[in-house]
Amino acid sequence: MTQEWTIKGDYVEACNCDVACQCVWLEPPDEDVCNVSLAWHIEEGSYGDVDLSGLDVSMLISTEEGVMFGPETEWDVVLLIDETADDDQSEAIEDIYFGRAGGIWAPVADTHVKSADVATVPISFSRDGSDFSVEIGDVLEMDAGGAVGFNEEVGTISPHPLTESHEVQTGKSTTATVSYDDQFTWDVSGNNAYLGDFELANS
Repeated sequence: MTQEWTIKGDYVEACNCDVACQCVWLEPPDEDVCNVSLAWHIEEGSYGDVDLSGLDVSMLISTEEGVMFGPETEWDVVLLIDETADDDQSEAIEDIYFGRAGGIWAPVADTHVKSADVATVPISFSRDGSDFSVEIGDVLEMDAGGAVGFNEEVGTISPHPLTESHEVQTGKSTTATVSYDDQFTWDVSGNNAYLGDFELANS
């Protein structure tokens, strides 16, 4: 039986598009494919009776050609789970992020995910205002900061699907490298980042 779940905390992503990535407007990504790493620090969260607070999660996505959220575009996905998670927490994270427990990830999984892998890894996630740093063993290194505009304020973007408010901050990576296997190996440093607070649930 599907459990009720809710997660909220800090979020950052870095992709191969120039600032700002146009996938949120359903336009094709740069080079017509998307290579993106996403990372979440769950400050508060639960899946039924399972406490998810304090866990870190990351996802690597590589798409086929076309609009990322176009119904015909398929994704290859790697889910990276914090090595501190116990068995119940890991199972809950998989249920959430592979769409088995409803919420935003259910239509994503049904429509887009062609292949999915899971790895348990050490994850270090830190945030200082609009500056984010994520390190995942030998797999990922990501440093990104907010893109400041008029009035020395960090810009925002909407609609973004991965938070309840549909709004995240605009940013740029200084480091965004991935080395998981032959398919998931890239260096997209110096390109687009979206970042900020997130909140998601299945009810």
